[in-house]
Amino acid sequence: MEPKENNISILIIEDDPEDQAMLETYLKNTHLTISGITMASTVAEAISYLRQQSYSLIFLDFFLPDSTGLEGYVKISKINSAIPVIILSGLSDTALSLKAISLGAQDFILKGEYDAPSLQKSVWYSIERKKNIESVKEISERHDIISKATNDIIWDWDLATDKVKWLGQGLKNYLCPNADLTNISDDFWVRGLHPEERKNVVNSLYETIAKGENSWEYDYRFLKNDATYAHVNSRGYIINNDAQKAIRMIGSIQDITARKNAELEIQKARIEAEEARKIQEQFLANMSHEIRTPMNGVIGMTQLLACTDLTIDQKEYVETIRESTNNLMAIVNDILDLTKIVAGKITLLQNDYVFNDIIYTCIKMNQYRADEKGILLSCNIDKNIQPVLSGDPYRLNQVLTNLISNAIKFTHDGQVNVNINLIKENEKSVTLEFIVADTGIGIAEDKVDSVFERFIQVSGDNTRKYGGTGLGLTITKHLIQLHGGSIDVKSKQHQGSVFTFYLNILKAKQQLPATSKDENMGQNKLQNSLNGIHILLVEDNIVNQKVASKLLTNQGAVVKVANHGKEALELLKKNKTDIILMDIQMPEMDGYEATQIIRHEMMAEFNNIPIIALTASALIADQNKCLVAGMNDFIAKPYLASELYKKILLQLDPSCH
Repeated sequence: MEPKENNISILIIEDDPEDQAMLETYLKNTHLTISGITMASTVAEAISYLRQQSYSLIFLDFFLPDSTGLEGYVKISKINSAIPVIILSGLSDTALSLKAISLGAQDFILKGEYDAPSLQKSVWYSIERKKNIESVKEISERHDIISKATNDIIWDWDLATDKVKWLGQGLKNYLCPNADLTNISDDFWVRGLHPEERKNVVNSLYETIAKGENSWEYDYRFLKNDATYAHVNSRGYIINNDAQKAIRMIGSIQDITARKNAELEIQKARIEAEEARKIQEQFLANMSHEIRTPMNGVIGMTQLLACTDLTIDQKEYVETIRESTNNLMAIVNDILDLTKIVAGKITLLQNDYVFNDIIYTCIKMNQYRADEKGILLSCNIDKNIQPVLSGDPYRLNQVLTNLISNAIKFTHDGQVNVNINLIKENEKSVTLEFIVADTGIGIAEDKVDSVFERFIQVSGDNTRKYGGTGLGLTITKHLIQLHGGSIDVKSKQHQGSVFTFYLNILKAKQQLPATSKDENMGQNKLQNSLNGIHILLVEDNIVNQKVASKLLTNQGAVVKVANHGKEALELLKKNKTDIILMDIQMPEMDGYEATQIIRHEMMAEFNNIPIIALTASALIADQNKCLVAGMNDFIAKPYLASELYKKILLQLDPSCH
C-alpha cells in the first residue's frame, strides 16, 4: 500500500556520518514523496529545529553525545509529541527500543538491517499509526486481517451490553481444543488474568474509560490451555457516541512471551555485564595500587639519589633507573587509559590554557630523546591561533606526546617536524590541523590501516627492537575522537610517516597573560623551601614513608609520620599541623574515614586543615571520591618531588591559585 501523505519532511537525529548517509540514501530510494531531510547530530540541535518548524517524522538514535537511552526520546516528546518517532536501534538496544514504543514511539529499525522497501513500510506505518487511523471501520478491518494472518486475538466489547466478541487464530492457545468460538463465556478474559495481576489490570481498564481517554494498553500474564501463563500485550481503542460517552472498545491481545523472555535475558546480561565491569574496575584499582605504590618508592628514591654527590658512572646508573621506571609507568598508564576508554570512563576537562605552553612543553619533554639520537625536532605554530583556548590541555598534551615520541622512536636519522595550522575560526572556536611528520622507518602499505588497532605494531620485530605495548596510537585515536576530531596517517616504508589530526577547540572567554599559572609557580614558589611547615604524613608503606619524609625535610618541613588513620587522629591532637598528606588504602582506618572524622567530628580548629590525598589509583572515580570525602586535592603515585611541592604550596598559599 502506498503512503497517503505527500511532501513528507523528515528529521534524522544521528551523530554517525556513515549512518546518516546510509539512511538518507535508502529514504531517497523509496517511493515516498519526501519534501526535505534535516540532519541533527545532537538532541539539543534537533530541539532547535523543532522549535522552528514541524516534521512529518523523526528518526532518533538512542546514543548521542548529549543524550543516552530514553532520555533523548523524552526530551523530543516534550517539544512535540504529535510527530511520529522511529527509533534507530542496535542489536543490543532492543529492550530500550521496546520501552520507547511503550512510551509512544511508533516503530524501531535495526541499523544495517533495513533496505528501501522495509524503510518505506516503516515510515508509512509510523505516520499512519500516529494519526490513529481515519475511522473505526478501518480499525475493525485491520484487526480482522491481523486476526486471520497472525496469532493475535481481536476483541470487540459492547459497553452497553457488556458483551465481548472474540476473533483470531490465537484463541486456540487459550481455549479448549473443541471450544465454540462463537459462544465464549463472559468471564473468559477476567478468569484468564493472573491472580496477582487481575485487580490492577481490570482497574486500569475501567479507569481509562472513566477518564475519557482514547486508548488503553497493558502488559500482563494470561492463562493458556496448557495451564501455563503467557506474557501478553493488550491494546484497546475507545469509541464514543455523539455525547462523547464511551460505547464500544475494540482491541487486540498479542503474545509477547518471546519478547519478555528476551528482555529478561537482556536484563540479566546487563546485570552480569555491570557486575563484570565493577569487578574489572576493582581489579584495576587494586592493580594500580599494587604497582604504583612500590613504583613510588623506586622513583622517589631515585630522585633522592640523584640529588647526592655521584660519580659519572653512578649518574649514568641513576639515569638508567629513571628511564626504566618512566617506561614502565608509560606501559601501566597505557593499559589503564585503554581500559577507561573502553569502559567510557574518560571525561574531558574544560579548562582555559595557554595553547603555545602546551605545545612547547611537549617539545621540551621529547627534546632530550631527539638530541640523544641526533634527530632534529622542530615545531611551527600558526601565529594566527588565539593564545588562550579552552578544553582539556592534559589530553591534548597526551595525544601530541604519543605522536612525537612515536616519531622519534622510529626515526634513526633525519628529523621530526611538528606543524600546527589554523584551518577555520569563528566567534566561539578554532579548527586546528596538527601534523607530526618524520623521516623514520615508515610503515608498509598493507599495515597502514592497522596501526590504530589495539596491541598492533607494524612488525613483530618492532616490539622486540623498539618496545612498547602497541596501545599508544589506539589511545591517541580514541582521545582525538572523544574531542570530536579525526586522525589520518600517510606513510611509505623506509621514507617516513605523516600523522595528521584535526580538532575543533573552544576559545577561552577571557585571555590570560602570556605566562601560564604553572610557570609562575615554577618561577616563584618552587624557589622557596617548606621551612617551618608542619606536615602530618599518613602512610602505611615504610618505603613511601622514607621517600616522602626525605623529600619534605630536604625542603625544611617538619614531618610527623602516622601508619594509619587512627594513629593520624592521635598525632593531630598532640602536634601542630599545617597540612596533612593522606594515603587512601591503609589498615586499621583508611584515608576516607580519617578525613571524614577530621572534617566532621574533631574540634573546629582541625576541621579546615588542608588534606591532600596520596592515591595509588589513576581512576577518575577514585580521585573524585577523595574530593567528595572532604580532601582538598590529590596526587597520584608515583609523583615527582616538584609536583608534590606545588600541591602543598597551592593549599597553603591561596595567592598561588
